[in-house]
Amino acid sequence: MATAAILVALGDRWPILLPAAVPVAALAGTTLPDLDMTLGLGHRSGLTHSVLPVILLASRPRWWPVAAGLALGIGLHLSADVFPNAMRGFATVKVPGMGSIGRGGSWTWLAGNALAALAIGTMLLCRIATVRMTAAVLAIVAVIGTAYLFVTDGGWPALLVYGSTGWALVRRRPTG
Repeated sequence: MATAAILVALGDRWPILLPAAVPVAALAGTTLPDLDMTLGLGHRSGLTHSVLPVILLASRPRWWPVAAGLALGIGLHLSADVFPNAMRGFATVKVPGMGSIGRGGSWTWLAGNALAALAIGTMLLCRIATVRMTAAVLAIVAVIGTAYLFVTDGGWPALLVYGSTGWALVRRRPTG
């Protein structure tokens, strides 16, 4: 994550470095949701297993490259979480002060936030990069995503759904 911040800082002088922050932040985003355990929030906290960290970061245009990457990485993580071995107990989403939101609520929460993260990440990336640069960055993120989802429970179904949705979003981008 620090590397992505450095690339953003250097982007003031060399704007071509801004899109390079996206894959670096995407890699960090694949593990960011599990900070909930380190922060004492319990596994699958609704605070970290959501687009909330991305929205907070995206409020400043300077940080859009990092927000775009985090969104794509968090989306990858959440898409894998949609396909646990069993959606019960440890696998369900917990909202602070409320506890578990149950099986159906957890699937809805994770899938909705994964799709929202993908849409936000793609939108922000399209705002900071040319069409060709967007394609190049997304290709790198696809390699990161494939590697991540290859070793994660639920990875292959998640890769299929997330990749197909991402491709559809990018294909809808205006070319003008």
